[in-house]
Amino acid sequence: MAVNVSCRRELRYTAVQVGDELEESITLDNRAMLPVIWAEFVDRSEFPGYTTSGVNIVEWANRTRWQTHTICARRGVFTLGPWEIRMGDPFGLFHVRQVYHQHNEILVHPPLAVLPPHLQPQRKKVGDLRPLYQPLSAETISVTTTRPYVLGDPLRRVHWRTTARHSGELFVKVFEPEASSSIWLVPDLDAAAHVGAGDESSLETMVILLASLASNLLNERLSVGLLADANAAQAILPQFGSAHFWTILRALALLQPTPAHTLVDTLALMRALISTRDSLVVVTPSLKPDWPQALKQFMGRGRSGGLEVILLDPASFGGSGDAQLFASLLAEQGILSNVVRRGDVRPISGTYGEVRRWEFKTIGTGHVVVSQTPRQAASPLAGR
Repeated sequence: MAVNVSCRRELRYTAVQVGDELEESITLDNRAMLPVIWAEFVDRSEFPGYTTSGVNIVEWANRTRWQTHTICARRGVFTLGPWEIRMGDPFGLFHVRQVYHQHNEILVHPPLAVLPPHLQPQRKKVGDLRPLYQPLSAETISVTTTRPYVLGDPLRRVHWRTTARHSGELFVKVFEPEASSSIWLVPDLDAAAHVGAGDESSLETMVILLASLASNLLNERLSVGLLADANAAQAILPQFGSAHFWTILRALALLQPTPAHTLVDTLALMRALISTRDSLVVVTPSLKPDWPQALKQFMGRGRSGGLEVILLDPASFGGSGDAQLFASLLAEQGILSNVVRRGDVRPISGTYGEVRRWEFKTIGTGHVVVSQTPRQAASPLAGR
């Protein structure tokens, strides 16, 4: 058994987002000329709600295979493996233990939600006070249209394809106005401030809000940053583009609050990261009177970036306090805020591509065929 029996586990279909299905195939191969009367499979995976442990029998010179299915209900980074096989003879005289140290990392992203317009941060662009489509002194990477050449335009801005279509009349590129500020998304990382449990908690609502805001802002070609850890060194610096969205999602998949780290501490970290042109969006369930004073320090003279707060009503999540009254107090201090209650933000499926599960259909001949499978996994787990 120690030499001629081996085990292999293969991740066939994997998860991308909450709600996806994970499927794994496990194979126990017996190359010996004697049967394996019992073989206990012991799984050491950290995936929540996932277990493949059990006892199997393998005939001589044969193999057995079984599959496991799990719907991913939580965001985060989890591992499949390591695992071990325990075997023995019918009389209990000998025991064999094979340990397999391989493991596979599974990243489950948080879902997104459709946000109402009033939750979209206010932002400004260079050129807001200039005539529309006036050339900027700084070129961006996005071209919106073209216009006829004007004396003084740099030749590097000439759009040769448009010029060729207009019988040699020069046309130049018009660049999209450059974003004058980055937008920082700042979650409240205080564990004591969050209330509720599971998917209906203020923490999970905050994560969905942050992911949805990042998606919307990046789709508008704005630069977005995220403070995703109590340590400022873990901040996701503002960038553009869809690739940056997946960097933010990974950070949000791992986001967990920190004990004894208040929102005041978080805002103190942000002072070293943002400039006077950056906008700040704070998401918090805290109604403590100390952090608005810390937030007002970002409203100094010469600051052009926006400052907004999204209040997660703690009473709706099972806590206490009047979020609407607190929002009025913030308004008196010149801080724009919006109140979000439990149930206002509902995740939607298929946000990173349709949620994939096994689906079957019956064709005219009466046969059942597979119409959809979960997402294909990457590399298998094998070896010992």
